[in-house]
Amino acid sequence: MKKLVRINAERKIAGICTGLGAYFDMDPLIFRLAFIVSMFCGGIGLLVYLVMWIMVPLVEGEAGSTGKPSRLHLSSTDKKLAGVCGGLGEFFKLDAVIFRVGFVVAALVGGAGVFVYVVLWLLVPRAEATTATVA
Repeated sequence: MKKLVRINAERKIAGICTGLGAYFDMDPLIFRLAFIVSMFCGGIGLLVYLVMWIMVPLVEGEAGSTGKPSRLHLSSTDKKLAGVCGGLGEFFKLDAVIFRVGFVVAALVGGAGVFVYVVLWLLVPRAEATTATVA
């Protein structure tokens, strides 16, 4: 049986979102964004986060997840500005141009595209550098 725990290894603040990601086999970024959005909608996200910080036990290392879910990251190969759209394209297995157009349209219609892009740029981790070994 799976147990919900806070994971110390990849935590940003308290390991709540990393633990939720491991428990539901999802990217922790989804939970981070949900907490941020819910904080601006009456502040309930902050209250829930604090309660979970107190009640959910902390463990060292990785959770006992069988398969590692695909993680959203900033692309190091397909980037025009910061790699946000390239990373979204790699994560959803779609062309990054779709996300670029979406951000530009959202920026022109109210400015939300710029805000969302900057938030993703700050929250999404960079792709791990792959080192090729030459034999």
